[in-house]
Amino acid sequence: MRKYLKQKLFLLLLVFIPNSVSLAVGADFEHKLKALYITRLADFIIWPAPIKKGPFIICIDSTDKVAYHLKTIEHDRILNRPVEIIDIPTGSSITQCDFLYISKGKVDPALVNTPVFTLSCQTDFSAQGGMIEFYVHQQKVKMRANLQAIEQAGLAVSSKLQRLLKVVKPKGDK
Repeated sequence: MRKYLKQKLFLLLLVFIPNSVSLAVGADFEHKLKALYITRLADFIIWPAPIKKGPFIICIDSTDKVAYHLKTIEHDRILNRPVEIIDIPTGSSITQCDFLYISKGKVDPALVNTPVFTLSCQTDFSAQGGMIEFYVHQQKVKMRANLQAIEQAGLAVSSKLQRLLKVVKPKGDK
């Protein structure tokens, strides 16, 4: 019941807040909202079986403003797992991440077939192989999604979330 209520609250936030709250209050609000979205998105992702054991790991550059707000949000659990927010690891240990928020740079090609969900607010991130790209349109935080990249990683997006996404094709696809 509690998970159901959290999902409904998140959907209300996705629908109501971005369509009614202006970001004129500042970039700080934008970063807080992105952090909140990150903590709730996992409930709307269809993960491959078996689901990992241990903590739900969010990897993010600790100097990013979204990371600061992620650390200030009180995390209950994500997918019934405790939450751990860590700096982006290097090399093959990056596959330990459940969510990977990329502040700068591109998606590592080694992640293409792994269930690491990639997010960013970089322009054209989703068209360049990332999964979810946060962007601001008419002073509202919105999301673009590369469903091909999501599917290639063995993941899927729930129909509830898909209705709220602007779907983009990878660059080079016609």
